[in-house]
Amino acid sequence: MEQATSRILIVESFGSNVRSLSGHLSSFPFPLEIVAAADAVSALNRLQREAIDLAILDSCLKGKTDGFELCRILRESPSQNNDIPTILILSGYLSLERVKGISAGADLLLHRPVVKEELLRMMQLLLGWRFEHMANLPSPRFENRGLRRLHSASQLRGA
Repeated sequence: MEQATSRILIVESFGSNVRSLSGHLSSFPFPLEIVAAADAVSALNRLQREAIDLAILDSCLKGKTDGFELCRILRESPSQNNDIPTILILSGYLSLERVKGISAGADLLLHRPVVKEELLRMMQLLLGWRFEHMANLPSPRFENRGLRRLHSASQLRGA
């Protein structure tokens, strides 16, 4: 059974990081179409015009809106893309960044430097891809179910 092409939006201010992520994604054994946006405004415009299956957001975007706020805007939007699976890339390992990412509604968090196998596993979790040869890949640091529960709990507490 052939896998449908998935559209992946990379929102990243630096071209070198877009190329690095695209390089990771291009070597995966399933069909992807990669589209990029350099800032939150461009990303939101793209999401209004195009169907996107998964978004990869950098937490440190240039401009007035960072990746945390962009994720929050996506979740609160009445559009069809408000439940788009989202991976938020954090620049550090600070607990505060992780809490901000969870509170913003990110499905999964990833730290720089991005490890290709970890990114693949996260995408597999979020998009439901199953490939036999992926069975031995390491699990991501954060599980989707746990983040969703934490996000729901933080909304109940008003965090």
